[in-house]
Amino acid sequence: MTDATLAFAKDFFDAVADGDIDSVRRYYRDDVKVWHNWDEVEQTKDENLATLASIPQRYDTFAYAEVRCTALPDGGFLRQHVIQASRGGRHARVPAVLRVYVEAEQVYRIEEYFDYGQLTSALAG
Repeated sequence: MTDATLAFAKDFFDAVADGDIDSVRRYYRDDVKVWHNWDEVEQTKDENLATLASIPQRYDTFAYAEVRCTALPDGGFLRQHVIQASRGGRHARVPAVLRVYVEAEQVYRIEEYFDYGQLTSALAG
């Protein structure tokens, strides 16, 4: 199951990184919740898809680097990466960790941890 989980994780985050919102929508269960440590808010499917779709309007460049992914016994995975973003000539590099819960090849919960203040302050100007 580890190889299948890691393949799922790669395909899911490739869709996110490519801005392929229709594919991300298919990976999500209708009742998915996406929680963030910086605001302690649980986004719904539509709210999170809107956030992901807005990335090109908020940043000049946005990418994930230094990706590490670990399959977990429950079928989900832990993903670590570094967010690399730029806006107006300013650049940010922010480590992040996401715990992704998966059931029947659909994401039903994400818990995302990174320093949002570090991202916004690096790009402020």
